[in-house]
Amino acid sequence: MMNMDKFKKFNSMAGSYVLIAACFFIPLSTSLMGLFAALVVLFWLGSGNFKDIGALFKSSPISAASILLFLVFIAGLFYSPASLEEGIDALKKYRELIYFPIVMSSALHHRKNAAMAINAFFLGCIVSLLASYGMFLDLIPSERYGHGITYHITHSFFMAILAFWLFHKVFSSKAKLWLWFPLLLLTVSNIIFIAPGRTGMIAFLLLMLLFCCQKFAWKQLMFAFVFFALAITVFVYSSKNFSGRLQEAFHEIQTYEHGSSRTSLGMRFDWWQGSVALIQQKPFWGHGTGSFTQEHDRLIKGSNTKATDNPHNEYLFIAVQLGVLGLLLFLGLFAGGWYTSLQLDKQRRWLVQGVILSMAAGCLMNSFLFDSHQGHYFAFLSGLLLLPTSLKT
Repeated sequence: MMNMDKFKKFNSMAGSYVLIAACFFIPLSTSLMGLFAALVVLFWLGSGNFKDIGALFKSSPISAASILLFLVFIAGLFYSPASLEEGIDALKKYRELIYFPIVMSSALHHRKNAAMAINAFFLGCIVSLLASYGMFLDLIPSERYGHGITYHITHSFFMAILAFWLFHKVFSSKAKLWLWFPLLLLTVSNIIFIAPGRTGMIAFLLLMLLFCCQKFAWKQLMFAFVFFALAITVFVYSSKNFSGRLQEAFHEIQTYEHGSSRTSLGMRFDWWQGSVALIQQKPFWGHGTGSFTQEHDRLIKGSNTKATDNPHNEYLFIAVQLGVLGLLLFLGLFAGGWYTSLQLDKQRRWLVQGVILSMAAGCLMNSFLFDSHQGHYFAFLSGLLLLPTSLKT
């Protein structure tokens, strides 16, 4: 019995350390992130901490909603027109849903390491930031992603999160201001002048509005918004990267023609319209897990619309596959997380609200739960930040 207890304790402690490593690699490496995330599950099973799941479901709406949504994805396999292999491939893309309660359960037993895991994620973002400047200055090879280790959408998105975190660091305490303020300037400059990802730019602007609402009283808020508007004006006139990407977006909207546009936004508009048509065909239960590619190909047959494996909008993507039920459960992740955040201390509440807003906004233009880096980010950071304080181990 003693040997078994030692085995469980070892697995529990090891799981908390690989959790730190997984968070560090979320903004940096798909393969290492996936490896350490799998080790989190493996050590969690060996620790016996799965006994916490029932209590977590009662105290954490987001963990309950995540597992329910994953179960609905499993049920969707049975009525999907896609082959079983295609359906399982799609299901594996949503494996992040099972991480919500697993991360919480692992962190419950090692709360100090849970705090280290959150910091490890932002350390990974800082490493990504410095690597981006290294590429921009030709100190290290740029490779296929331009000035970022990861794809430009992913890089700019994580830079927006990093900027939000650093704003709170700068305004919340004078401690280590010599470190946080230069990092903040570097991060904002990276988003505005270097990183071409429009999703990250939009996420950054929304997070800055959220920061103003979180940090300033009503009387101060007006001045904060004026400063915010002036900052955007400066960005537009000083950065070809920022203004050029905005002008490109406006041009793509103005010149959009159904079925014939091959711009980033133009193709998205086609895919969104097709998704709405597919949802109208089966609004309640959807077409099934992994059905999007086949159903969309059937819908656009004979037209000029470009084929795709997802509509680059997570809300529509889930609704096509799982109908209104799946969409409501997905929205429940955001609603449940936001509701729970209101019961937390200020620092954790502000940060988790930033995580939820950034993910919710990103899912409008991309299928972020389906995407690996952003899906892991949402599951791991939400699980760590929304850790129930009332549960004892």
